[in-house]
Amino acid sequence: MDADAIARWQSDATLIMRVRTAVIGAGLMGREHIKWLQRVPEAEVVAVVDPHQPSAATAAALVEPEARAFQDMEEMLAATAPEYVVVASPPRFHAQQAIAAFEAGAHVLCEKPLCMSVAEAEAMEQAATQAGRLFTMGLQTRQSPAEQAVRRFLVAGGLGQIYHTRVWGGHVMSYPWGRFFHREDMSLGGVLAATTVHPLDAVYWLLGAPEPVTVSASTFRRIDKMPDPPIHFEGEISEVSVEDFGHGHVRFADGTSMSIEGNWLQHPRTRGHGWEIHGTLGVVQDVAPYAALDQQQEVTPVELDIDDEPESRTMAQHTAFLRAIRGDTPPAVSWREAIGVQRILNAMYESAESGAEVRL
Repeated sequence: MDADAIARWQSDATLIMRVRTAVIGAGLMGREHIKWLQRVPEAEVVAVVDPHQPSAATAAALVEPEARAFQDMEEMLAATAPEYVVVASPPRFHAQQAIAAFEAGAHVLCEKPLCMSVAEAEAMEQAATQAGRLFTMGLQTRQSPAEQAVRRFLVAGGLGQIYHTRVWGGHVMSYPWGRFFHREDMSLGGVLAATTVHPLDAVYWLLGAPEPVTVSASTFRRIDKMPDPPIHFEGEISEVSVEDFGHGHVRFADGTSMSIEGNWLQHPRTRGHGWEIHGTLGVVQDVAPYAALDQQQEVTPVELDIDDEPESRTMAQHTAFLRAIRGDTPPAVSWREAIGVQRILNAMYESAESGAEVRL
């Protein structure tokens, strides 16, 4: 966006009722949210919270005009009364921080994974409902025009009866930045919870959030067996307590099934993220803007009507949620979808630990 366009946006913002916004967490994702929130005319970032004061101050200084920096969330809520809170802290703190924001009267966007357990997720939903506040999650793929087109195609019955899906996601020989990602007590898990959750959420949403019935999974941690750490690795290998590879299978109440695979240590020639949805009329994949309808050994490509890609999916998710706050549209992510994905993730880790299938 050029300087003139930014100036017009800023000028237009003076005519818009701006929503007082606070960001919890001044790490990589917190700073990413701050960057794009400043491009959304309806949002006014008034506060940044991080227990590490220098980090909070540095992130607050990214805002123009500068936001206030806090180390304590309760102090921030009392001092600035935000209407919109973005929770971008380690997952261990998501539930308590989101609940505090709801109780203070704020709407909440929470980064993924949602929290540490289904019980925490349900407590978050209860707090939001009691406060009459809205919720969404930081799942940028929901803003993908291609996936929105696939959703319309599936709802219209374009694939016939869906019976199986495949989901995979990860990195090429790369752990994520941020040492809390490496700790189970801070982040729920590794690649499945932090990375594969994106395509998992996308396909779960595309399917209409069916009820999971059984889950089985295996997880592996291979980094401590490598002669050298991956190119992108921060911290000590001895501190890693999460999986860098995981595989699972889910059966749903409607008869469909899903296979899930996550890998932070993928070999360079593999495809990092992807999904496939199989139906009685064919298959649709995330890699192409069309569905392949195959009958009698003949394949018929079906082009989908796809809107233009937004400048930033992070910015688009904030714009969409602020529209929901105004009452224009429902939030992109529902509680049913968020808790359904949480239920699958927790069951995968339970199954991997016990070595047995988990019945939900």
